[in-house]
Amino acid sequence: MEKTQQYVLRTVTLALGVQDGTLIDFETTGIPGKTLEHEVVTLGYLYTNKLAVMQRRSLDKEPFYEEVRKVIVHSPRPLYSYNAKFEREIIEGELGLHLPEKDIIDIMEPWRQKADGLGMKWPKLDELISVPGDYFGEVKVTGKDVPGLWQEYLNGRSEAVIQKIMEHCLIDILRESVLLLSGRLV
Repeated sequence: MEKTQQYVLRTVTLALGVQDGTLIDFETTGIPGKTLEHEVVTLGYLYTNKLAVMQRRSLDKEPFYEEVRKVIVHSPRPLYSYNAKFEREIIEGELGLHLPEKDIIDIMEPWRQKADGLGMKWPKLDELISVPGDYFGEVKVTGKDVPGLWQEYLNGRSEAVIQKIMEHCLIDILRESVLLLSGRLV
């Protein structure tokens, strides 16, 4: 684990990975178009077999954003994400980067189409892929919890709080990697 004043970076080497492109996932303080604020507090990404979670620590978002921009600009293409519209809005609106349409692929699309065909609502990531804690009814951090956790961190500067956000992002990247593979098999 690497720790600076601006961020914490945790990397994990996996037995499997993304051979063509990079899987990305942001954790933010809100949703573009729905909330006034939507600062990036976490970036998770997986390329080849390297999974990394970069967690913001600084009050000032700009130094962290510079690091996030470097990751996005230098990551192998395409970028894969679950609900790519959200990631694109963050990349363009919050980070100020503009990417060609072909650079971001939505791994939710096969599941969205299947739900539409069956007259069902679009599935959330954790509805498609569960983790062991779900079975045992354990309390878990969700994306909706991130804004509150970030505010709690800002108020008390507890590293344990941002570790919860990082763990959530890491689990989401693992879930999304399963969907990326599954979507290619559908």
